[in-house]
Amino acid sequence: MALKKYKPITAGTRWRIGNAYAEITSDTPEKSLLEKKSGTGGRNAQGRRAMRYIGGGHRQHYRLVDFKRNKKDIPATVATIEYDPNRTAFIALLHYADGEKRYILAPQGLQVCTVIMSGDSVAPEIGNALQLKNMPWVPWYTTSKCSLPRVVRLHGAQVLPHN
Repeated sequence: MALKKYKPITAGTRWRIGNAYAEITSDTPEKSLLEKKSGTGGRNAQGRRAMRYIGGGHRQHYRLVDFKRNKKDIPATVATIEYDPNRTAFIALLHYADGEKRYILAPQGLQVCTVIMSGDSVAPEIGNALQLKNMPWVPWYTTSKCSLPRVVRLHGAQVLPHN
């Protein structure tokens, strides 16, 4: 993740570091995966103003993100990595082999044109999704050399099972 260091022209920007958005590859979202995000404009159910200073602003859309990753054993190619104004993580547009398109949360290090998959027997690589019970486990006290990685990055872990 590329970081941008701000010039210290004020006391608030002296130690400020932000995102440089170097990983973004597209600035237009996939229209089939958008939903309208409507706000209240500070009005209540009767239409009367309930909160001051709310309203206006730029029209926003919600990106439908696939958190479940339930397309098992179907390879998908990462088409783009995009900015999502609704969350702090970037999202990746996947093109599945059967023609379907979905957004996922983009893990750090995911590249465009990478083929990823979800399932029970996929390799524990960046972007692949598998259950924790199917993760290859190497005990820390193993002295023999093995081909399994000792450190595996996790991302998008579910807190509640079967949801």
